[in-house]
Amino acid sequence: MSIATIFGDMKRKLNFFIRLALILLLPAMVWSCNKDPFRVDVSSNKVTISITRFEDMLFSSDPSKIEQLIPKWDKELGIFFRHFCQITGIGSIDNPEFATRFKAFASSYHNYLIYSRVKDIFPDLSKLNTELNDAFSYYHHYFPDMPIPRVVTYVSGFNQSAITDDSLLAVGLDKYLGRNEELYRQLGIYNYLLTNMYPEKIASDCVSFWGETEFPFNDSINNLITNMIYRGKLLYFTSALLPEQSDSVKWGFTGSDLKYFNTAEKAMWAFLVEHKLLFSTDKLTINKYVLEGPFTKDFGRGSPARAAVWIGYRIVESYMQKNRNLTLAQLMEEDDYMKILNQSAYNP
Repeated sequence: MSIATIFGDMKRKLNFFIRLALILLLPAMVWSCNKDPFRVDVSSNKVTISITRFEDMLFSSDPSKIEQLIPKWDKELGIFFRHFCQITGIGSIDNPEFATRFKAFASSYHNYLIYSRVKDIFPDLSKLNTELNDAFSYYHHYFPDMPIPRVVTYVSGFNQSAITDDSLLAVGLDKYLGRNEELYRQLGIYNYLLTNMYPEKIASDCVSFWGETEFPFNDSINNLITNMIYRGKLLYFTSALLPEQSDSVKWGFTGSDLKYFNTAEKAMWAFLVEHKLLFSTDKLTINKYVLEGPFTKDFGRGSPARAAVWIGYRIVESYMQKNRNLTLAQLMEEDDYMKILNQSAYNP
């Protein structure tokens, strides 16, 4: 065999191995470039949350002993108990009529009926407990020095979905009975509100409520674009703590909503820019684009509500992609919303 033949075989083999190496490396290179920023290892940051079910404590108690239990609950539940009494209309514990009013709430047939439905839908909270343990394990990973909240559930007679305070996260289970709940129909709750009143939505709502409590809106510049970006940060925060949940569940948009947004993103942004709405400080204008409703009026009856919030998320997402060295903690602590907009180079 000639030397030329030997070298020819070596060259062909070398080329083969080079091509093989490239084929094997390509998926890893693509994965590295497109790595999901929310996929992180939290195995060393696991937390365990114990949920206190105040609705059981309240509605399973002997009504004749309620007055004696009030001081006990006030001591054990602290700020939650005070907040609960305010949102239910019972009032201040210092009011001379407080005990009478509290007993009336606890012995109300209407409230007990609601509690019965809550027990039907939530005989136990093991699934929610697992979801919150996972979510706050991510939270502890990103914010190791921040406190993990105490979690309490309650029934408030459909008064309020959540109560948050320093180290407290409480959720009203009666606001998550399901989209087809007959009690909601009897109350005449609008369909667009019913969309997110179902059990699977509790965990993401809890995360969003907590994010809003720990990282409040900087209202020194209160206009549409700052509201969009702030609420977009909350969506990003929720995604980071619930990476396994679908976008439609954790953000409260339906699949068709998300499809609309992806199709109309450029047109929606162009409308806001062309009509000089981004820097509007008019509260009605801001609310029209960021709050719940049947649709976003200026984008047409087929458009989902809170469309501008989704655009806010896209701006935040772009900002984080352009600044890959930033942590979630740095994002949430950044309240210069114009800096986020400018550095995002957002251009749908």
